[in-house]
Amino acid sequence: MEAIAVQLKTMKDYAIKNKVPIIQQEAEDILSELVRKNNPQTILEIGTAIGYSTLVMAAQLPAASRIITIELNEERAEIARHNIRQAGVEEQITLLCGDAGMIIPQLMERFDMVFIDAAKGQYPDYLAKLMDKLTAGACIVADNVLFRGMVMNENDAAPRRFRTIVKRLRSYLHTVSADQRFSTTLYQTEDGLAVSYLLEESKS
Repeated sequence: MEAIAVQLKTMKDYAIKNKVPIIQQEAEDILSELVRKNNPQTILEIGTAIGYSTLVMAAQLPAASRIITIELNEERAEIARHNIRQAGVEEQITLLCGDAGMIIPQLMERFDMVFIDAAKGQYPDYLAKLMDKLTAGACIVADNVLFRGMVMNENDAAPRRFRTIVKRLRSYLHTVSADQRFSTTLYQTEDGLAVSYLLEESKS
């Protein structure tokens, strides 16, 4: 635990200095509490970046629990691997480098918890591909779902370059809010955090 805490401090300093986006503090606190409360045996993280949120979750897990994390960018994946080794939890974490949309269908595990913090326009696709990978009661945490305040502000058109992202995030939130298989809480954090529980194990 101490090694993870030291490494997280180093990583936060690195992220600030190099303008690398990592989970914001309020969302980090919620994520930590969710991991502590739910005590998942298996976690899937979509979007590793430098491994900051990976270690935030690992800090709350018993040694027997495992995290599989997916990162598209090879350079960031290598930095994450280094950070995970420095924290001493490389035996607990499997980092896969590639397109999550291609990797998720190939995974054989079922997951008790999923943290989504990758390409915002792909959230609905990730969710659809996850459904047969979830255990009953699985917790799905999606970060940045309000996307700079644009998702909830339907009166103002989003800038053209963001319209697809905003549309798809609205679709994601509609699914986890309206689909009776989910129970969802939307936290008004800096950029929005959606926490959804799967009420029954998916058979799809």
